[in-house]
Amino acid sequence: MFWVFYIFTAICFSYLVSKRFNRAFLVFYFCLVILLTPAQIEIGSANYAPSLFTFCFNLVFQQDYSLRVLRPLFLSLPICSLILWVFLRFKKVFF
Repeated sequence: MFWVFYIFTAICFSYLVSKRFNRAFLVFYFCLVILLTPAQIEIGSANYAPSLFTFCFNLVFQQDYSLRVLRPLFLSLPICSLILWVFLRFKKVFF
């Protein structure tokens, strides 16, 4: 139930942020990628949380300066950028 509420909130937040920019689709897409990329809370557990907020929580409250929880975000941003680039090229060529 938490993830459904969080995804809905992330979509609304990304939409509101994207309305301030000229290329709203790109901003919306990257905001969703940043907000929805999950990471394991602890090594060996099956619990997931958004990687950006997990990193901030670890940094502020646990004083854990590890970039381990940001690894999924570092992987998903280039992959999503490549997918977006392919989609825009495909759209430009065929439509």
